[in-house]
Amino acid sequence: MNQYDVIIIGSGIAGALTGAVLAKSGLNVLILDSAQHPRFSVGEAATPESGFLLRLLSKRFDIPEIAYLSHPDKIIQHVGSSACGIKLGFSFAWHQENAPSSPDHLVAPPLKVPEAHLFRQDIDYFALMIALKHGAESRQNIKIESISLNDDGVEVALSNAAPVKAAFIIDAAAQGSPLSRQLGLRTTEGLATDTCSFFTHMLNVKSYEDALAPLSRTRSPIELFKSTLHHIFEEGWLWVIPFNNHPQGTNQLCSIGFQFNNAKYRPTEAPEIEFRKLLKKYPAIGEHFKDAVNAREWIYAPRINYRSVQNVGDRFCLLPQATGFIDPLFSRGLITTFESILRLAPKVLDAARSNRWQREQFIEVERHCLNAVATNDQLVSCSYEAFSDFHLWNVWHRVWLSGSNLGSAFLQKLLHDLEHSGDARQFDAALEAVRFPGCLSLDSPAYESLFRQSCQVMQQAREQARPVAETANALHELIKEHEAELLPLGYSRISNRFILKV
Repeated sequence: MNQYDVIIIGSGIAGALTGAVLAKSGLNVLILDSAQHPRFSVGEAATPESGFLLRLLSKRFDIPEIAYLSHPDKIIQHVGSSACGIKLGFSFAWHQENAPSSPDHLVAPPLKVPEAHLFRQDIDYFALMIALKHGAESRQNIKIESISLNDDGVEVALSNAAPVKAAFIIDAAAQGSPLSRQLGLRTTEGLATDTCSFFTHMLNVKSYEDALAPLSRTRSPIELFKSTLHHIFEEGWLWVIPFNNHPQGTNQLCSIGFQFNNAKYRPTEAPEIEFRKLLKKYPAIGEHFKDAVNAREWIYAPRINYRSVQNVGDRFCLLPQATGFIDPLFSRGLITTFESILRLAPKVLDAARSNRWQREQFIEVERHCLNAVATNDQLVSCSYEAFSDFHLWNVWHRVWLSGSNLGSAFLQKLLHDLEHSGDARQFDAALEAVRFPGCLSLDSPAYESLFRQSCQVMQQAREQARPVAETANALHELIKEHEAELLPLGYSRISNRFILKV
């Protein structure tokens, strides 16, 4: 068969889940990929928002298997014991050059319920199996030569195969997006964030508790080896995402990646040399890696940030990672991806019924995706500015966390309402009606005012070289001013480094 309703480029989790919901809903779907599964992918830390969004996708489109990816216990049961680690919170350990680490320079807000560290080669393959089970077709190891967008449909020319046609095409190929390249949609202009990234998987990485400080010293409510651990420092940050941190696990790998702000440090040497230089500069971080060995080669991206000037048009849509990417900090990529599928799929189904595939049918999807890129750019660029001082970070990260918690609460309510009403169209309307699509809170004017003003404070600090204490105090005052409209977690109590309920 060479004629489809929808062609999807990319069989990672974004393309696979999009294919699953469209095929389950009755469309003929073809998923194309230039590579094959299983394969390495970044984006390994789930969040409360991503968990709720997976459950919403599962309920909205009646695909129980999607919900299996929303909780570590379900992943272990249905995908496998090697497919995930456990995540009990976010943690951030601040470091100074050539100085010992202090357990007082740590913030670690715990999660209400466990989330997962996703071993993406297993998770993405499982997602593709969901799509195939529900009727999608997949062709792997196939190269796209060109894409023709016409008034009457889409034609994709393939190397060593006959062309395929569809009414609509969805690009889920992330940074390798062929549509972005062909249509000239991608740019870095206007982005405040300019960062590079190195990442790999390792064996024998020591836990924070074994390498740096036990719980008795940190007084953390969670083991940091059971969190998504961020080591932050003047020039950037390093993640430690273990898959081997729970009793049921059989995966011995740990994901390691580090990012530099190119404005403060631009690497020039091989990845392993840059890694060793970083550990020499911040020896406390190096304690994790006394016995560690690489399980794969380092991957280096000189600049990871990009955006698109548009992401929908007549007969096409780019999913979020093809539209833009800022930085892995705060793990917001999967959040934006899953929400965009919830927004896009009903519109594709409506277009298939009416045979109307014009850009205006999908413009709200673009609004969400472009807003998400712009919001994350502000969030991340200001966060890199806050890395310079622990007190500043201790205040600033509350701006992010308070918005993330509001967004989670809003999604939880949407899920509750959908589970009780079963009304898919009512849910679609409620999601489209949010006042701040692509933003952290989704629907809180008070929080979005706090976020906007806080970003202005951080930008002024950068441009005017304001004293750190003055910047931290200004942020603290903004949090106190808006605290009554945030969730009651005592965000303004700065001594409460673990954001425990007061």
